[in-house]
Amino acid sequence: MPLRIFESRYLEMVKECSRNQSEFIICLIKDGSEVGHAAKHEKIGTSCRIIDWETLPDGLLGVTAQGQSRVEIMTTQVQANQLLIAEVGCLIEDDDEALPEKFHEWAHLISAIIKELGEPFSLQNQDLQSAHWVAARLTEYLPFELKQKQRILEIDNPLVRLENLQDVLKDIEYYYSQGNFNQ
Repeated sequence: MPLRIFESRYLEMVKECSRNQSEFIICLIKDGSEVGHAAKHEKIGTSCRIIDWETLPDGLLGVTAQGQSRVEIMTTQVQANQLLIAEVGCLIEDDDEALPEKFHEWAHLISAIIKELGEPFSLQNQDLQSAHWVAARLTEYLPFELKQKQRILEIDNPLVRLENLQDVLKDIEYYYSQGNFNQ
């Protein structure tokens, strides 16, 4: 995930993570904003590691973060600069399963999306036979509501995730078939 870092609290966080080779957490905001005061957030997020950085043409810091694992946020503390410091627990994933045949088209779709996106996405290991990996990438790359993505990523079982994704995609297909994309 490419990030543009401009707030001093996040610049400090990036420095600290780089200095200590530590991770930070990304989670969906429930109430509030990305800037200013600390926002209320979902309890399930993703631990991330900084894998690249650059100075962007506008002078801001560009960071590429790679997700590591799903985590549950147990407690948070708001620092004076409004940065949230959290105590987290890693969520144990259900055992992975082979991608069921009825979802093989989705593996081809993900492969095409990754090819189109190019680097750094094309550099990651691809496991197109993994139900877990395909479900996670579809949720990550397809454009549907963040609350729906949150709900799907909170599901432990990869096959249940795929079934839920199928329901979301049917809803999106219906929405667009009714001409609602122009509204």
